[in-house]
Amino acid sequence: MKGTVLGIAGVGLIGGSIALRARAAGATVIGYDRDPEALRAATAAGALDDTAPDLASLAERCTVVAIALPVDVTVAVLAATPQLAKPELVFDVASVKVPVVEAARELNRFVASHPLAGRETGGFGAADATLFEDRTWAIVPGRDPAAQARLETVIGALGARPLVLSAADHDRLVAISSHLPQVLSVALGALVAATGDADARVYDLCGPGMQSMLRLAHSDAELWAPIAKANAVAVAEALESIAAALQSTAAGLKAGNVEALLAAFDGAHQAVVALERSPGSPRSLPYAVPKR
Repeated sequence: MKGTVLGIAGVGLIGGSIALRARAAGATVIGYDRDPEALRAATAAGALDDTAPDLASLAERCTVVAIALPVDVTVAVLAATPQLAKPELVFDVASVKVPVVEAARELNRFVASHPLAGRETGGFGAADATLFEDRTWAIVPGRDPAAQARLETVIGALGARPLVLSAADHDRLVAISSHLPQVLSVALGALVAATGDADARVYDLCGPGMQSMLRLAHSDAELWAPIAKANAVAVAEALESIAAALQSTAAGLKAGNVEALLAAFDGAHQAVVALERSPGSPRSLPYAVPKR
């Protein structure tokens, strides 16, 4: 990435991780964030060469700009910052793509994208230069082939693997692969909390399985609210599908049979095997993958 002047709008977990890896790869990195403390922390950690006072001036100074802001803020700034037409490449990292693509329709060198990497804690303090190593990085085809090719080069330099698909397909699939796990973890946590209010011994009876299931429940609600809103239909359909499967299993158990539960185990094992065979499995699964 030598010779690239990379602007990062939002130096939290994702933006900060991009900055750390890009600067280590030789890019000049300029950061913008509404939180002065985030900029100070990123500068002190060696993630930034300089800072910009606003997004417009960031776009004026950089050849490549990464929009690493919440999805609702991303949509707003893409539609209202004409200076973003200047850089050779502008890309985002939001986890919902259809509204982002629509907001950027006047920016010819914009390419929508989404790294499948993250943590339940945010902010620059959680940033990690290795965050994207061997991770999938989704790309929605852009109007400018040169800009898309450049983004693929940037993604490779960050250690990730590009996957090109349409915005609609992305949003439909991440509703299952990313957004649904978050909602289910929150729902499970809420159930445990309600049970604990009546009998706190439930917490003493939670083992590692429950702890791993509740990891995502620690996520920031303010970050997830706009994600759920932006992809509401697809997430609702995913919830309806799993609710129907759970109701079928519950009905079977009440009737004294476990056929639906056993069928679910078969499908679940199929998914685990597929994940274990995927290129990013050592980073994606919370256990050691057997050598094959």
